[in-house]
Amino acid sequence: MSNLAASTDGVPPLALQTEFWNEWNLSHLASAKRDSFQLQQREVAYAAAARVAAALEDERPLRILDFGCGTAWLGASMTSFGDVTGIDLSPAAIEHGRQEFPDVHLIAGSFTDEALVGPFDLIISSDVIAHVSDQQEYILRAADLLRPGGIFLLMTQNGFVWRRSSQLRPQGPGQIRNWPSLKALREMLKGGGFQILCIGSIQPAGDRGVLRVLNSRSLRGVFKLLGLGTFWRTLLERLRVGRDFTIEASRR
Repeated sequence: MSNLAASTDGVPPLALQTEFWNEWNLSHLASAKRDSFQLQQREVAYAAAARVAAALEDERPLRILDFGCGTAWLGASMTSFGDVTGIDLSPAAIEHGRQEFPDVHLIAGSFTDEALVGPFDLIISSDVIAHVSDQQEYILRAADLLRPGGIFLLMTQNGFVWRRSSQLRPQGPGQIRNWPSLKALREMLKGGGFQILCIGSIQPAGDRGVLRVLNSRSLRGVFKLLGLGTFWRTLLERLRVGRDFTIEASRR
């Protein structure tokens, strides 16, 4: 049987997943220029790292893991806090990252890879969990690699928003797409031995249904004219209609 044949449980074979993410990462993340969404993700991750560092009594450098790092652009922005390791299924993305970000230790492999050795102080997972077949196992692996009291920063697609977005592209061959609900994320984190510290969302999006109204140019224009553009954006993020959920959880 070919290693690209479909598995009996409907999960794309690893070779096909790898092929998809090789192409996707080099198409979307290989550019040195970051868009507004990526910059906001970086702000969230930087703030989390700063809180972890401030809580350490011995002021030692942090050990940070970027789970599903792609080209490692996000993990590379954390190197001022300590040692950063990144792992991704895409060898092409890892090779690109090694050239662009030599200060990050990069591994081509799955999150189950034995080359990952904890404990880490902070694990960052950005838009990854929706693309793994066993999401609970993914969270348990994060818990296993974190020290007690360590922080898991989980950023993942908000299915409510993406199902109401005309920007959503068809699911690609080899791509797993299973957006967990906020309720499911809470339950999985609790089952993994985590205590949720805060939940938010970033970058309001969507242009169908109620989101068509909330994100309309006319409504945003009114708030901007009143000097309340930032207020409106922040309000929508607090209402959790941003394109990504952001969850900080502490390992018990």
